[in-house]
Amino acid sequence: MTSPLRAFGPLEPTFNGWQYAAVALGRPAVALAARGPDEMPVTMSNHSHKENWFELLTRPLWGLAPAKAAVPQDLWDLLGAAITRALDRDDAWYIGDVGPRTQRCVESAALGQALVLAPEKLWDPLRPKAKDKIAAWLAHAYEAEVIDSNWRFFPVLAGHGLDAVGVERDTAVADAHLKRLGEFHLGDGVYEDGPGNRVDYYNPFAFHTYGLLHFRITGDDRFVEPAAAFARRFRSWFAADGAGVPYGRSLGYRFAQGSLWGALAAADVEAVPWAEAAGFSRRHLAWWWDKPILEPDGRLSVGYGYPNDALVEQYLTAGSPWWATKVFTGLLAGPGHPFWNAEPVPPGPVVELHPPARAIHVRDAGGHVTRLNGQAWRSMMRGGKDTYGRLAYSSLAGFSHSVDGPGLEAAAPDGALVFSEDGRHWRGREDSDDGVVDDDGTLTVVWRPWADVAVTTTLDAGIDGWHTRTHVIDTERTLHTGEGGWCVPRDGHEAAIANDRIAVVSQGIRSELVDGGGRRAGLIAPMPGTHLYWPATMLPVLTGVIEPGRHVLRAKVFAGRD
Repeated sequence: MTSPLRAFGPLEPTFNGWQYAAVALGRPAVALAARGPDEMPVTMSNHSHKENWFELLTRPLWGLAPAKAAVPQDLWDLLGAAITRALDRDDAWYIGDVGPRTQRCVESAALGQALVLAPEKLWDPLRPKAKDKIAAWLAHAYEAEVIDSNWRFFPVLAGHGLDAVGVERDTAVADAHLKRLGEFHLGDGVYEDGPGNRVDYYNPFAFHTYGLLHFRITGDDRFVEPAAAFARRFRSWFAADGAGVPYGRSLGYRFAQGSLWGALAAADVEAVPWAEAAGFSRRHLAWWWDKPILEPDGRLSVGYGYPNDALVEQYLTAGSPWWATKVFTGLLAGPGHPFWNAEPVPPGPVVELHPPARAIHVRDAGGHVTRLNGQAWRSMMRGGKDTYGRLAYSSLAGFSHSVDGPGLEAAAPDGALVFSEDGRHWRGREDSDDGVVDDDGTLTVVWRPWADVAVTTTLDAGIDGWHTRTHVIDTERTLHTGEGGWCVPRDGHEAAIANDRIAVVSQGIRSELVDGGGRRAGLIAPMPGTHLYWPATMLPVLTGVIEPGRHVLRAKVFAGRD
């Protein structure tokens, strides 16, 4: 494995530098996909192998179409030839018809937006028969039933592609999707991703990025003000070093997290000063540029901070990570736009309350972000109780996924409080009501690990890098308790432990955990491969035993640069 820095060289924070980066990241995927479905790597997925291959083929278009002027013709030729075969019913590479709610609907959007942005590169060179077959498949995708969520944007974008190549369509189909998308708005620029109140990175890299592209293409501004309102809050999700605080599903799309900043530029919507938007965008991709996220051939790997299939949901496959190339949407603004010419402004400390998202984001004086989290877990997604149900998340220290097995090492409870009846098998917050963001800057969550155990957790964070968790526990059973601070890399760590507090330092990161009374501090080594950032970690924990009755547990937690 390697990093974009090692594979492609330094990332230049300029329009031309980003064009080069889009091509560098897209080429390995296109080169492999152009060899056909049989060459597609086998990765876990709940989609068919050809659907997975079609992701590998089309998703790079999210970056290549905005960078079209810098994309060599040989790359466009490979794309055109492979897409022609993929959408030809009579060809062995045919990916299949677009059935209701299938993955093929998703990739129709990548193709549609590319036909809008780069028809002279992707469409015009094709032969008439190829054009007819591609248009027929895309028209069918436009009419297909989709999941009642952000997926409703996919037919809209496919329809724009049909318009771009002169194919008639029933505009009432897209109108119905757009109307339904508006019904997901919870206020303050926040959309729930379909019924269920989930608010995560699908807001910036789906709802708002697609809505701003739709505005750029059509002038329909119904999604512009929500995108601008969200962007003003979204600033607090990013650390001063460019990291987005990891939270929610589809983290395997990596730097798609930063696509909203470029989408604002593409639509020429100055939701925040261009110097701020430029800074968040450039720092974010730069943060990823030196991470070991590539396969040896230069393809994006499946995982987050390093290749690891275990850290992603069941729908991510070897072609999925190129959704990350949505970050290049800002290239559509052109080199003369202030988004590319403004001097980036570094962000300062902030405490941002965002009730519709059930979260408080705190950027501390060191520039790192802590998310105090009030959302409940998403049970249908693999790892959902960890990506949604932890009490706090950190841009500096990431978080872990629990795995089956005995001990806190398997539970890996960073950012979490967990309970056990036998001291071996642990459970934390899963099903619960969503938390409440209070005007005083605290967040309160009520949850029940068992029917006869109720926990009221209050979270409070300051800009000094510390946050406090207070748990009021009413239990009718005797329970072991375990609470985690923040992980640090295992290699090179040093720790100091007293009875009720622990500090551990590794690779310049300091993690501290202090008990409010009655628990013992210790250090564990979570199961390797459970953490988003580092393959092996050390985690400070507090442990104790409580008897039936009411108990109050309190912990102070710190992460920062040593």
